[in-house]
Amino acid sequence: MSTIRSCLLRHWTVTPPIKSPQQIQAEKDLFCIPWFGGRFLSSSLIPFNRWILFGAAFLSQFCCGSLYAWSIYNAPIDTYIYNNPIEGKAVYAFYLACVLVGSAATLVGPWLERHGPQRGLVLGTTCFLMGYVVATVSLSYKSMLGVYLGYGVISGFGIGVNYITPASALIKWFPDMRGTAAGFAVGGFGASSILWSKVYLPAIDTFGLPSSFLFLGCLMSLVMFMCAIVMRTPPPGYTVGGVNIHGVHVETDDDVDCEMQVFPQHVNKDNLDSLHHVELCTPIAPDLEPVQEMDDTTRVTSHQVWLKQVQSATVLDSLCSVDFVGIHLALFGNIVFGLTIISRLSSMAQTIFHRTPTEASTLVSLNGIFTCTGQIVVPMLSDVLVRTCRVRPPLARKLVFLMASTIQIIIILTLPTVLRHQLYTVFRVQVWLLMICYGGAFGTVAAFLTDMFGAHNIGALHGCGLTAWSLAGLVGGLGFTLNYNHLVHESHYVPVEAFIENIHWILGLVVLGLVAVSVVRTNHHDRFATRYQFSLCGKLVIRFGQATSK
Repeated sequence: MSTIRSCLLRHWTVTPPIKSPQQIQAEKDLFCIPWFGGRFLSSSLIPFNRWILFGAAFLSQFCCGSLYAWSIYNAPIDTYIYNNPIEGKAVYAFYLACVLVGSAATLVGPWLERHGPQRGLVLGTTCFLMGYVVATVSLSYKSMLGVYLGYGVISGFGIGVNYITPASALIKWFPDMRGTAAGFAVGGFGASSILWSKVYLPAIDTFGLPSSFLFLGCLMSLVMFMCAIVMRTPPPGYTVGGVNIHGVHVETDDDVDCEMQVFPQHVNKDNLDSLHHVELCTPIAPDLEPVQEMDDTTRVTSHQVWLKQVQSATVLDSLCSVDFVGIHLALFGNIVFGLTIISRLSSMAQTIFHRTPTEASTLVSLNGIFTCTGQIVVPMLSDVLVRTCRVRPPLARKLVFLMASTIQIIIILTLPTVLRHQLYTVFRVQVWLLMICYGGAFGTVAAFLTDMFGAHNIGALHGCGLTAWSLAGLVGGLGFTLNYNHLVHESHYVPVEAFIENIHWILGLVVLGLVAVSVVRTNHHDRFATRYQFSLCGKLVIRFGQATSK
């Protein structure tokens, strides 16, 4: 038992990776591939630039985001295997993939921080390709179980790994614009359905259903392997605009007391002579007296204290904090309704609004534009609040979540009327607005977690946070579908009434997310108090729990 506990603690302890001089030199070039014996293959033709990572992240996520266009496959797969386009079995592969996305991100997150984004993308892409191969073989034998295993489990695992990898890297390269970096890191995921929803049906017509999986899987995997070549983390001592990867102004480091802590270093089996420990300076943030009104200098100083304090946060401490639980539930509440709509959007357009398959495909394609817009523009909006309105970064991300939850509640309350009266134009506007909120939550959460718990923990915490995606796929996706099928087939509801009856409990989950993000503490005095306390407008509202030493 102690061995298992030791392994778990070792896995969930994130140690800062140490780069060799050879690696630092090789990574100055854009194309850099690790080789045997600690060597690196690189080409000096094109120097590395951090802005190139925006494109690499977008492309890799664009391929992974083909998941969002899965609803196009529902009818063809059900027809191919069951000779019934409304059998309703193919959609479960989508929900399984969503569950595995969050699970994989959780398991691989700490490993990713220790081994870097390049290995992460290689691992994720390999699983992605293997899953497509298994799905191809399974379709050839008309095995839905094999499709679930191949696409839902194996490819879903690969998508989860690849989803968190670019965000972990970009946030470290862009500490001066975390929201924008986090948004672009996942923006391609939402945009992908614009293309893939228009590619799936022609690919099926050209290659046949099984072979289309193999062709598209190989194509997307090739792109992601190319993106892995340019993906990397910053070199030691990296700063931009006088700010390090934690967002701390480097000129203020000497003004803060430090304590030396020893962290075990990951030992490469090929290099057993390497050092076993590395000493890191962990700042001890000084206490600031609460003030009712802050001038610019005090505000900046207070935020620097916050940043220095979160540098010393461990993954396990962060996971057990009330604030992480609040962010996790907030993400769950913000995505559960959007995820449910995405999986059924094509079939809703055809069964409720009586649109043709081509019109439904167009709706799914346009849907991707708004998801991508949410993933990129909403996090940028939080950066605008930070830069122009002088809102503290954690509070800016919190305001974004509050806005997204409120808008979704309004949409859910008005949707039954729209469905019953078949107001297709209004429905499309509602769905697109929902997708902006849905994408905004995904695009902002990585920056939110970094602001709250530090850049060195982002891979692990982002992965754990994405268990909300798994939970949304399990509760909102599978739960919604099972109940919907029961209402239609057993209780003989018409599709529109079955859908309306089913969204009542979804409303409760969105409200839960709104409440959860409301109690996340985004000021220094509440966040690092010896027990839980929450203040509003500088006034203490609630305090409870047992006091602990800082």
